Amino acid sequence: MKKYVLLLSLLISGVPNMAAAENLPERLSAVRSELLASEPVATYDFRQLQSQFPTQLLVPSSLLPQSSLYPLKSLQRLYQSAQSCKGPWPVTPLLTQPLVFTRALCNNTVLPVGWFARAGYIHPGGGSYAARYLQAHPDMKEKLNKFQHIQERDLDPTNTALGRLQRMSNDEIMVYIAGAESFVSNGELWIRNGNEYYIYDQPTWSVAMNKFDVHFTRLNQSSFCILKSGNICWEEEDQSHLTYYLLVGLLVLNVGLLIGWGAYRLRIRRRAMQERMLVLQILTHELRTPIASLGMTVEGFRRHFDALPETLYDEFRRLTEDSRRLKQLAEASKDYLQANQQELSVQHIDSFNEWIEYLSEPYEVTLELAEDRPVDVNIYWLGTCIDNLLSNAHKYGVKPVTLTSSFNNGKLIVSVSDNGQLGSKDWARLRKPFVSERGLGLGLTIVESMIRRMGGRMKLVGPPTTFILEIPCESNSASG
Repeated sequence: MKKYVLLLSLLISGVPNMAAAENLPERLSAVRSELLASEPVATYDFRQLQSQFPTQLLVPSSLLPQSSLYPLKSLQRLYQSAQSCKGPWPVTPLLTQPLVFTRALCNNTVLPVGWFARAGYIHPGGGSYAARYLQAHPDMKEKLNKFQHIQERDLDPTNTALGRLQRMSNDEIMVYIAGAESFVSNGELWIRNGNEYYIYDQPTWSVAMNKFDVHFTRLNQSSFCILKSGNICWEEEDQSHLTYYLLVGLLVLNVGLLIGWGAYRLRIRRRAMQERMLVLQILTHELRTPIASLGMTVEGFRRHFDALPETLYDEFRRLTEDSRRLKQLAEASKDYLQANQQELSVQHIDSFNEWIEYLSEPYEVTLELAEDRPVDVNIYWLGTCIDNLLSNAHKYGVKPVTLTSSFNNGKLIVSVSDNGQLGSKDWARLRKPFVSERGLGLGLTIVESMIRRMGGRMKLVGPPTTFILEIPCESNSASG
């Protein structure tokens, strides 16, 4: 842990100190001075622009109906009267100019040019009076053009004031009307100096900003911005890469801690496994003595079998079978718990089909066996695995149960199936120890572990539920 903390400290200490660097306002002031000293692509007097393009002829809302500014009933009466050019006309001071305009159109009266400015430029229905008037008097376009909304006029070239205003978005128009100190529009940076706007193209302002490690993004109302102007959010370029170094340091620290934690957990698990294996080895070793003693006792009974009452014959048979099974278990466990964990011993079976028939005698199962042949397998563990699958099929499956065998490329394939609904999607869950489907889990975990030790594999397919074992069956091929 100390090593990782030291590494992080070194990374941070190697980062240049930003305290000595200029702050963002100072950098922006330097950028501003740099740009004002350079040649702009255009310069406009803001007061002249305001006079030439009144606010009403700029704002996008002027193109929409202005019904909120007038009495609604009077507007409706004016509209109805305008359709027929007959009264009664609405009488209200608020509709004086719209009434004059409507009657002039109805009577084909020529309005003086100055009237369009006095009337406030914008018609109650949205858009300018001039644009509506030109529909009836197109010959007056040259005189009335300046009274139209900028979006109603013909598109001007991009290098003119009107052309630039026409190409501005709604947000850009609003920051221009507000007289922002700086804003960006169509790649051009507008900087206000007193009553004048200086416009710079992107190559010019990019050089100045790069020189002083400053950049900007368009202002987004949903994001945080420390320093903004118009539609611009100013930011500084952190040449120290402080954030980068901190992230790298934290990443190294986290990776180191993760590796250390993983190694610690692995060491603990290995130690616990070694302790468990030691206990199992001791238990297996200690069990050999009573098992051997039990075998001798059984052998003694066998020698005096004729003297036993017939009522004890079944009990003696079970005792003999259990003694044999315990002896096999002890030998198989000793084999499995060998420290080198290399190979499981194999035994020769002259007839695989006869062995399977003997193994499946206690169960009601249909056998579909391939042509009989001798095999070399670990008799105890393979028998235990098959017995476990047959037992599970009868306890938890749906009859009938079928056992099928086949041989392919030196491998023995045994499948146990029933009419259950388990499939491959259930295998990951069933194979976990102590997580089982009605008691299957731990047994299946042992079965799969032993099949792997014999160099084979086990899988589940279905439905219907089918467990498939595949193991080598040639001499000395069953390895762990």
